[in-house]
Amino acid sequence: MSKILIIEDDQLVRDSVSLSLESVGHEVMEAATCQEGLQNQKQFGASVIISDVVSLEHDGGELLRQMRKHSSDLPLITLMGTLSDSDRTSSGSQSDVPLSTHTLQKPFTLDELLATVQNALTH
Repeated sequence: MSKILIIEDDQLVRDSVSLSLESVGHEVMEAATCQEGLQNQKQFGASVIISDVVSLEHDGGELLRQMRKHSSDLPLITLMGTLSDSDRTSSGSQSDVPLSTHTLQKPFTLDELLATVQNALTH
């Protein structure tokens, strides 16, 4: 199967996504921050990156751009939480997420996760 890097600051979400992907045969590496994710990607060479959108907004946009310089076709799945109207006003819409090739809205099912990963791998 494929190598997948998960960048997520919430340990429970990170563990859940990681275990779900490993259960179907993917090799997974985790990172709690985008900086850690960049370091892990250099060693791991993931086929897909799954990252929490909050991580992207706080410090990850530039780091993920650096990853794209070396792997311009690398699929990126962003995990989006449920936003209130005030959050949407201040954070922008899903289409404003930088570098994202796929988006997965939290909460999501195992089937949605696997389908999104498969879609990212085939496109």
